[in-house]
Amino acid sequence: MKAHRLPPFGAMVFGLACLAYGIALAGDCVFDDVHSVVANPALHDLSQLGRLLVDPSAFSATGQRMYRPALLVGLALNIALSPAAWSLKAGNVLLHAAAAWLLWRWLRSWRVGVRPAVAAASLFAVHPLASEAVNLVSARSELLLANGVLLALWAHRRWLAGDRPLVGMLGMTLGTLLACGSKETGAVLPVLLAIQILAAHHVGRTDWRRAVTGVLPVVALVLAYLLVRRLLLGQATVELLDRPAGDPTTGHGRTLLMQLATMGTLLPRALAQMVLPVGLTLDPPVVYRRSCLEPMVLLGWGTLFAASAAAAWRGPTAPRRRLGLAVAWLLALPWIVVPLNTPLAEHRLYGPMLGLALVLAGVLPRRWRGRGWAVLGALLALGCLGSMRRSLDYRDEVTLWRAELAAQPHSFPVLWGLGAAHLRAGDAAAAVEPLAAAHALRPAHDVALRYYAEALVSLPAVTAQPFRSLAVTARLQERRPEDPWVRTLVAQAHLQAGSATGDRAHFEAAERAALSCLAIAPPKAYVFRLAAAARRGLGDLEGALAHLDASLQQGLRHPSVRLDRAAVLQQLGRHAEARRELLAARAATPGEQGVPGSPVRPAQPPR
Repeated sequence: MKAHRLPPFGAMVFGLACLAYGIALAGDCVFDDVHSVVANPALHDLSQLGRLLVDPSAFSATGQRMYRPALLVGLALNIALSPAAWSLKAGNVLLHAAAAWLLWRWLRSWRVGVRPAVAAASLFAVHPLASEAVNLVSARSELLLANGVLLALWAHRRWLAGDRPLVGMLGMTLGTLLACGSKETGAVLPVLLAIQILAAHHVGRTDWRRAVTGVLPVVALVLAYLLVRRLLLGQATVELLDRPAGDPTTGHGRTLLMQLATMGTLLPRALAQMVLPVGLTLDPPVVYRRSCLEPMVLLGWGTLFAASAAAAWRGPTAPRRRLGLAVAWLLALPWIVVPLNTPLAEHRLYGPMLGLALVLAGVLPRRWRGRGWAVLGALLALGCLGSMRRSLDYRDEVTLWRAELAAQPHSFPVLWGLGAAHLRAGDAAAAVEPLAAAHALRPAHDVALRYYAEALVSLPAVTAQPFRSLAVTARLQERRPEDPWVRTLVAQAHLQAGSATGDRAHFEAAERAALSCLAIAPPKAYVFRLAAAARRGLGDLEGALAHLDASLQQGLRHPSVRLDRAAVLQQLGRHAEARRELLAARAATPGEQGVPGSPVRPAQPPR
């Protein structure tokens, strides 16, 4: 008799993940995607691949330092194929599908029945709670971490079974490199493999020598990774104890006790969303708790421990369920105990869902008839629809934050995010009020105040609010007096006020603020353009031309300088020189629409 061949359930799981999240390809890069991927110059030049392996500052255009070489190299290669948003999103969708497929393989390596394995892996593939991890390119670290952990766990099962040991060792090695190179959480892999050994021992006989031999290379790789982190970042792990109490809305302002107390009320909500994915949001509501003895904190932690005890209860599938719990808890542990600026984010739940998938597979019956398949089909359809709908929110950043604002009209991150999105889209008028509201909620937040100032000075002349701009930029300068960018904002505010009132004092203040940047930072063409705009406001065209000439003499020959210079020359009646300057600007930027033909019109003061 021919052996019965199972349908290609692994391919089905992969396809379901692509079906549920394929619509993500229509979305744009949003939120942290902008500074960490789109505007990160280190990722847009393949000649810098070597730097990505050793330079933590390559993580973001903001200068934020993290050591995640596998993540950065993967993003750089993806961008080399195409820097378009659809390409980056396609990479995330394929990684999610690969994680779902590896989950299926791992479940089957534990001899989980076909039906419960298909159900658990398929539900993971279409689960709407994965939306943030899949739709945010900046959250790719979670997808790579999950793939690395699953690859190592599956390969470890092959190693323990003695089935093609070379494949097992290679898989564990690659999985460890991928997990650790994508996110610091990968350092828990040796513990997960040790727990998997114990679980395998309870299921059948274990060759302890072989088991220990298989884990040793993983331990060595993780120790090497921590050593490299120590050398590059100055620390292998994060300091948890002796953290001073401060502003709890920032990670460094929460003590470990406050962090654990706060998590006691957040984690039950996260667990509930894994079961019933409703109320998904980029900004989960947080109430900061100061004591683990508060009733809501005790109730929260009690609920979590009770649920864990129920999942680990005795039975023939208990070893698998306990392993699943260990995977869920250990992949969540770093962000549970480490106080981060955002205490809870949906993309961080991606890894723990892998462990809960094994728990689910352990409680589902091995066999069911037509009704069971009908229920599974209905759940998968609902999951696909929920994931598609949630992915549509990510089609652009303004749409995303507007959806969040409708649910949370007084959320600081949402207001700040919406204002910043409008500002990046070039709509300063729409950005002002959300940023003003965000600043009112958290007056001490410097970045929100800076965005607020940038929005105000970017308003066109017909809607400018010069005195509001002056007040806000002055407030910002008090906090950051040695920041040259802040001084340019002050200069722009004075240009606004001078244009609105005709008061010469404002133009003079704008010139002083702009030129003061030269004393604290390398010269920039923009500084000379601001000073020239102030001189033009004073009616001193020769003085304006002198500032622009100074920019050219220092080698700062940006086309905008030449355009401003051409406009000033035209006003001075030196038309031939103005035409030559315009031709020089056009030659510097061939095909650039921002370089007009003729006639030359006076440029407006820079905003």
